[in-house]
Amino acid sequence: MKPIVKGSIITGLYLGILTCLCLSIIVAVHEKTYETFVKTAEKERLNKQMAEMLPGIKYNNDLIKSCKLYSDDTITNGEEYEFYTAYKKGRPVGYIIRSNTMKGYGGAIELLTSINAKGEILQVVIVSQHETPGLGDRVLPANSNWLEEFRGASLYNRKKFAITKDGGDFTYVTGATVTPRAIVNAEKALLEYFSKKGNRMISDKSCIQND
Repeated sequence: MKPIVKGSIITGLYLGILTCLCLSIIVAVHEKTYETFVKTAEKERLNKQMAEMLPGIKYNNDLIKSCKLYSDDTITNGEEYEFYTAYKKGRPVGYIIRSNTMKGYGGAIELLTSINAKGEILQVVIVSQHETPGLGDRVLPANSNWLEEFRGASLYNRKKFAITKDGGDFTYVTGATVTPRAIVNAEKALLEYFSKKGNRMISDKSCIQND
Protein backbone atom coordinates (compact mmCIF):
# COMPACT_ATOMS: atom_id res chain seq x y z
CA MET A 1 0.00 0.00 0.00
CA LYS A 2 1.36 3.39 -0.96
CA PRO A 3 2.40 5.65 1.99
CA ILE A 4 -0.02 8.41 0.91
CA VAL A 5 -2.99 6.04 0.80
CA LYS A 6 -2.00 4.44 4.10
CA GLY A 7 -1.64 7.85 5.71
CA SER A 8 -5.07 8.89 4.45
CA ILE A 9 -6.67 5.78 5.94
CA ILE A 10 -5.01 6.35 9.32
CA THR A 11 -6.04 10.01 9.28
CA GLY A 12 -9.59 8.97 8.44
CA LEU A 13 -9.67 6.54 11.32
CA TYR A 14 -8.41 9.19 13.73
CA LEU A 15 -11.03 11.64 12.48
CA GLY A 16 -13.74 9.01 12.86
CA ILE A 17 -12.70 8.23 16.42
CA LEU A 18 -12.48 11.95 17.24
CA THR A 19 -15.96 12.54 15.77
CA CYS A 20 -17.45 9.71 17.83
CA LEU A 21 -15.76 11.04 20.96
CA CYS A 22 -17.09 14.54 20.33
CA LEU A 23 -20.60 13.21 19.74
CA SER A 24 -20.44 11.21 22.98
CA ILE A 25 -19.42 14.31 24.91
CA ILE A 26 -22.21 16.37 23.32
CA VAL A 27 -24.80 13.69 24.16
CA ALA A 28 -23.51 13.38 27.74
CA VAL A 29 -23.59 17.16 28.24
CA HIS A 30 -27.08 17.34 26.74
CA GLU A 31 -28.36 14.57 29.01
CA LYS A 32 -26.79 16.19 32.08
CA THR A 33 -28.27 19.57 31.14
CA TYR A 34 -31.71 18.01 30.62
CA GLU A 35 -31.44 16.11 33.91
CA THR A 36 -30.53 19.33 35.72
CA PHE A 37 -33.45 21.13 34.05
CA VAL A 38 -35.89 18.39 35.10
CA LYS A 39 -34.61 18.38 38.68
CA THR A 40 -34.85 22.17 38.85
CA ALA A 41 -38.40 22.15 37.47
CA GLU A 42 -39.44 19.40 39.90
CA LYS A 43 -37.89 21.27 42.81
CA GLU A 44 -39.72 24.46 41.86
CA ARG A 45 -43.00 22.54 41.58
CA LEU A 46 -42.54 20.94 45.01
CA ASN A 47 -41.57 24.25 46.60
CA LYS A 48 -44.70 25.85 45.13
CA GLN A 49 -46.93 23.03 46.40
CA MET A 50 -45.46 23.23 49.89
CA ALA A 51 -45.72 27.01 49.94
CA GLU A 52 -49.46 26.58 49.33
CA MET A 53 -49.60 24.47 52.49
CA LEU A 54 -48.28 27.39 54.55
CA PRO A 55 -50.92 30.08 53.97
CA GLY A 56 -50.11 33.35 55.72
CA ILE A 57 -46.63 32.14 56.72
CA LYS A 58 -43.74 34.32 55.55
CA TYR A 59 -40.43 32.50 55.33
CA ASN A 60 -37.12 32.98 53.52
CA ASN A 61 -35.54 29.54 53.21
CA ASP A 62 -35.66 26.69 50.70
CA LEU A 63 -38.20 24.19 52.04
CA ILE A 64 -36.79 21.30 50.01
CA LYS A 65 -33.34 21.75 51.54
CA SER A 66 -34.84 21.86 55.03
CA CYS A 67 -36.09 18.28 54.72
CA LYS A 68 -35.30 16.05 57.71
CA LEU A 69 -36.31 12.53 58.71
CA TYR A 70 -37.99 11.55 61.96
CA SER A 71 -39.51 8.38 63.36
CA ASP A 72 -42.12 7.70 66.04
CA ASP A 73 -43.94 4.50 66.99
CA THR A 74 -47.29 6.28 67.20
CA ILE A 75 -47.43 8.67 64.27
CA THR A 76 -45.17 6.94 61.74
CA ASN A 77 -45.44 3.35 62.98
CA GLY A 78 -41.67 3.29 63.38
CA GLU A 79 -40.96 4.29 59.79
CA GLU A 80 -38.82 7.27 58.83
CA TYR A 81 -40.94 10.11 57.44
CA GLU A 82 -40.11 13.60 56.22
CA PHE A 83 -40.73 16.97 57.77
CA TYR A 84 -39.92 20.40 56.37
CA THR A 85 -39.26 23.56 58.36
CA ALA A 86 -40.02 27.10 57.22
CA TYR A 87 -37.66 29.71 58.70
CA LYS A 88 -37.87 33.50 58.91
CA LYS A 89 -34.49 35.03 59.75
CA GLY A 90 -33.35 31.76 61.32
CA ARG A 91 -36.48 31.30 63.43
CA PRO A 92 -38.87 28.39 62.70
CA VAL A 93 -42.30 29.72 61.72
CA GLY A 94 -43.98 26.67 60.22
CA TYR A 95 -43.69 22.95 59.52
CA ILE A 96 -44.93 20.44 56.99
CA ILE A 97 -44.98 16.94 58.47
CA ARG A 98 -45.75 13.59 56.89
CA SER A 99 -47.30 10.90 59.10
CA ASN A 100 -49.57 7.89 58.87
CA THR A 101 -52.18 5.86 60.67
CA MET A 102 -52.97 2.19 60.23
CA LYS A 103 -56.49 2.59 61.61
CA GLY A 104 -58.32 3.46 58.42
CA TYR A 105 -61.12 1.13 57.35
CA GLY A 106 -58.94 0.07 54.42
CA GLY A 107 -55.68 0.12 56.34
CA ALA A 108 -52.94 2.74 56.08
CA ILE A 109 -53.73 6.41 55.53
CA GLU A 110 -50.79 8.72 54.85
CA LEU A 111 -51.15 12.37 55.78
CA LEU A 112 -49.29 15.59 55.15
CA THR A 113 -49.96 18.27 57.76
CA SER A 114 -48.79 21.87 57.97
CA ILE A 115 -48.54 23.46 61.42
CA ASN A 116 -47.56 26.95 62.52
CA ALA A 117 -45.19 27.74 65.38
CA LYS A 118 -48.15 28.01 67.77
CA GLY A 119 -49.13 24.41 67.20
CA GLU A 120 -52.17 25.23 65.05
CA ILE A 121 -52.98 23.15 61.98
CA LEU A 122 -52.90 25.09 58.74
CA GLN A 123 -53.81 22.34 56.32
CA VAL A 124 -54.21 18.56 56.10
CA VAL A 125 -53.67 16.63 52.87
CA ILE A 126 -54.39 12.93 52.40
CA VAL A 127 -51.39 11.57 50.51
CA SER A 128 -52.70 8.02 50.11
CA GLN A 129 -55.62 5.93 51.33
CA HIS A 130 -57.50 2.72 50.60
CA GLU A 131 -60.92 3.61 51.96
CA THR A 132 -64.20 2.28 50.59
CA PRO A 133 -65.50 4.33 47.63
CA GLY A 134 -68.70 6.13 48.57
CA LEU A 135 -68.10 5.73 52.31
CA GLY A 136 -64.64 6.29 53.78
CA ASP A 137 -63.45 8.27 50.78
CA ARG A 138 -66.08 10.96 51.46
CA VAL A 139 -63.40 12.78 53.43
CA LEU A 140 -61.45 13.45 50.22
CA PRO A 141 -61.52 17.00 48.81
CA ALA A 142 -63.13 15.70 45.62
CA ASN A 143 -66.13 14.55 47.66
CA SER A 144 -66.41 17.07 50.49
CA ASN A 145 -64.71 19.94 52.30
CA TRP A 146 -64.36 17.91 55.50
CA LEU A 147 -60.59 18.43 55.74
CA GLU A 148 -61.23 22.17 56.04
CA GLU A 149 -62.41 21.52 59.61
CA PHE A 150 -58.77 21.13 60.65
CA ARG A 151 -57.77 24.68 59.70
CA GLY A 152 -56.75 26.52 62.86
CA ALA A 153 -57.33 23.48 65.07
CA SER A 154 -55.00 22.88 68.00
CA LEU A 155 -54.98 20.93 71.24
CA TYR A 156 -56.00 24.11 73.07
CA ASN A 157 -58.97 25.38 71.08
CA ARG A 158 -61.01 22.19 70.89
CA LYS A 159 -63.13 20.99 73.82
CA LYS A 160 -62.08 17.50 72.78
CA PHE A 161 -59.96 16.69 69.73
CA ALA A 162 -62.29 14.00 68.40
CA ILE A 163 -65.26 13.43 66.12
CA THR A 164 -68.67 14.44 67.48
CA LYS A 165 -69.65 10.81 68.08
CA ASP A 166 -66.73 10.61 70.54
CA GLY A 167 -67.59 13.90 72.26
CA GLY A 168 -65.54 16.21 70.05
CA ASP A 169 -66.51 18.75 67.40
CA PHE A 170 -65.19 17.23 64.17
CA THR A 171 -68.10 16.05 62.06
CA TYR A 172 -68.44 12.66 60.42
CA VAL A 173 -70.71 10.95 57.91
CA THR A 174 -73.27 8.54 59.34
CA GLY A 175 -72.24 5.01 58.47
CA ALA A 176 -68.64 6.02 57.87
CA THR A 177 -67.09 6.86 61.22
CA VAL A 178 -63.93 4.77 60.99
CA THR A 179 -62.07 6.95 58.48
CA PRO A 180 -62.83 10.37 60.08
CA ARG A 181 -62.03 8.96 63.53
CA ALA A 182 -58.72 7.55 62.28
CA ILE A 183 -57.68 10.85 60.70
CA VAL A 184 -58.77 13.01 63.65
CA ASN A 185 -56.98 10.75 66.13
CA ALA A 186 -53.87 10.75 63.90
CA GLU A 187 -53.85 14.55 63.80
CA LYS A 188 -54.31 14.70 67.57
CA ALA A 189 -51.35 12.33 68.05
CA LEU A 190 -49.24 14.47 65.73
CA LEU A 191 -50.07 17.65 67.66
CA GLU A 192 -49.28 15.91 70.94
CA TYR A 193 -45.92 14.78 69.54
CA PHE A 194 -45.27 18.31 68.28
CA SER A 195 -46.19 19.78 71.67
CA LYS A 196 -43.89 17.39 73.54
CA LYS A 197 -41.04 18.60 71.33
CA GLY A 198 -41.69 22.14 72.53
CA ASN A 199 -43.56 23.02 69.34
CA ARG A 200 -40.44 22.19 67.34
CA MET A 201 -39.42 19.36 65.07
CA ILE A 202 -35.74 18.52 65.44
CA SER A 203 -33.62 15.93 63.63
CA ASP A 204 -30.01 15.64 62.50
CA LYS A 205 -30.89 13.23 59.70
CA SER A 206 -31.33 14.93 56.35
CA CYS A 207 -33.47 13.33 53.67
CA ILE A 208 -31.57 15.15 50.90
CA GLN A 209 -29.17 12.91 49.04
CA ASN A 210 -26.07 14.54 47.63
CA ASP A 211 -25.52 13.94 43.91
